[in-house]
Amino acid sequence: MRRVTVVPAGGELAVQVAGPKLSACAQAELTAAARRMFRLDEDLAPFYAAIENDPVLAWVGKGAGRMLASPTVFEDVVKTVCTTNCAWSGTVRMVTAVVKELGEGAFPEPHAMAAAPPKFYRDVARAGYRGAYLKALSTAVAKGSLDLESLRPEYGLPDSEVEEQLLALPGVGPYACAHIMMLLGRYHRLIFDSWTRPAYLRLSGKRRASDRAIARAFRPYGAFAGLAFWLTLTRHWVAGES
Repeated sequence: MRRVTVVPAGGELAVQVAGPKLSACAQAELTAAARRMFRLDEDLAPFYAAIENDPVLAWVGKGAGRMLASPTVFEDVVKTVCTTNCAWSGTVRMVTAVVKELGEGAFPEPHAMAAAPPKFYRDVARAGYRGAYLKALSTAVAKGSLDLESLRPEYGLPDSEVEEQLLALPGVGPYACAHIMMLLGRYHRLIFDSWTRPAYLRLSGKRRASDRAIARAFRPYGAFAGLAFWLTLTRHWVAGES
């Protein structure tokens, strides 16, 4: 068992490993996972240039905008499915049960989730209808019939094909698709749900606005429209921003 800690180090990140020494191969895999999680290889320069004089988003140019992702696309998809149609407390309950019971303190491998019986998802994780989706997803990945990791931008699939593949997954609709796309660094979709819609209305001072109207308002940001929308809504999460 090893404990991995990522800490700031002079404007960079340092990965610290407590426990038996890693092999060179394992060290390389760990470094790659950390780079993906913190999006260190992502070029946001075009986005920063576009918002340099933006009165709402200029603050992002200080270095914000990198969306924390999981080490694998599989983990991001599973966690996103666990956010659908429920309160945040329900998401925490489901993910905590999966990690504690199937992952030995870390997020479980697909084969571990695939091997879990339906009653685990029903009675322990209390995932409701999502249980069947989680088992189907993990089974397909474990068998090799579904390669979620190929959806990463470095593999060159166009956004349209990634969207098509995501929407074909069990439990993934328009909201979940937009959420996963964001975590993949594909930012043109806006995440619409029961939190983002009213949050936008509060910030904009509007009484009502359709999803289409909101999307039109962020169209000038082009390929970064979804990122601009999310950062507009979450500005108050950042210390020193109001």
